[in-house]
Amino acid sequence: MNKPTDKKDPNAKTVATDISMPFMYSESLEKVQEIAVNALERIEVLGLRPVPEMYELWYRYFQGDVEIVRAIEAFHGKIDEIACHQIYRRYMNEAVRDEAVKKISDQMQSAIAELASMVSTAKSATTEYGENLSDVSQQIGSASSLEDLGAIVSAIVADTRKMVEKNQELEVQLGNSSQQVTELRNNLDTVKKEAMTDGLTGLLNRKAFDQQMLDCVSESEKTETPMVLMLLDIDFFKKFNDTYGHQVGDQVLRLVARTLTDNVKGRDFAARYGGEEFAIILPDTPVSAGLRVAEILRKSVESKEVINKASNENMGRITLSIGVAEYTPGEPIADLIERADKALYDAKRAGRNRVIEAASAPREE
Repeated sequence: MNKPTDKKDPNAKTVATDISMPFMYSESLEKVQEIAVNALERIEVLGLRPVPEMYELWYRYFQGDVEIVRAIEAFHGKIDEIACHQIYRRYMNEAVRDEAVKKISDQMQSAIAELASMVSTAKSATTEYGENLSDVSQQIGSASSLEDLGAIVSAIVADTRKMVEKNQELEVQLGNSSQQVTELRNNLDTVKKEAMTDGLTGLLNRKAFDQQMLDCVSESEKTETPMVLMLLDIDFFKKFNDTYGHQVGDQVLRLVARTLTDNVKGRDFAARYGGEEFAIILPDTPVSAGLRVAEILRKSVESKEVINKASNENMGRITLSIGVAEYTPGEPIADLIERADKALYDAKRAGRNRVIEAASAPREE
């Protein structure tokens, strides 16, 4: 992996600031420029075409996305454009997921159309049966013999039997269609959930985090209640990952994610922010309470030992550095994230394994 470079790229700032995804790349401007330069240099060194997919892939690599790093490093430096596209499609391209949603949606529309057709058929049969009964009433009034009445009654019985059979058939069809629609709805819910979930940790993914940030800030503004954002980073994770391997690194990420899930309840949201970094949104929470939650999480993670499942080796403890920022009314979301991120790095610089409160944002007059 390239080290941060002091080399000035005249296009670096433009590349970094033109990215339109709202909060996908919300690091500080300096960090974004550093990542952008590294990504473009790597693309040039490997002789890859500088298309958007390549840039996004290598940006995520230098950003520290664990899955992307692991997939790329598996080629041991011998990676070409075809391999890059394969990694992009597997880990970053949402087209497959979108196609699954479209397929289920089409199947649901087909099932609903079939149901509508059944109901229409049943309505026609009921109307016809009603008209037949009306005719029978007139026929009874004009019947002149027992034989005529017998024939009329036989016709009523036949029509009634036919109507019962149609209703029984419709009941079976409606039951099957109802089950089909229920299964399709469950499949759609599963696809939607997967689209908002990080595959490795089971937490919300970055896309879901962005949406929750929008919703929570909107609620905070509307209800005039406080809101806290917490950014957490695993200390020395890269060294740990390089020493013991990616499988153990994944185990550590799952351990931290499980700890967050166990301690973050109610309306609070825990997400994997990127690589070994996590984020927690605490709606209707002042910063004093957010700091207490952060301390609970820090101590809970520190109390756990990492055991290599394969060798049963005790690899010690892991720790978290945490930055905590309270939302200021009217503050841009990117500014809130940047304040929490700065507090996180202040915690790193102060010795790690600690919680730092972010400096307050200036309030609008």
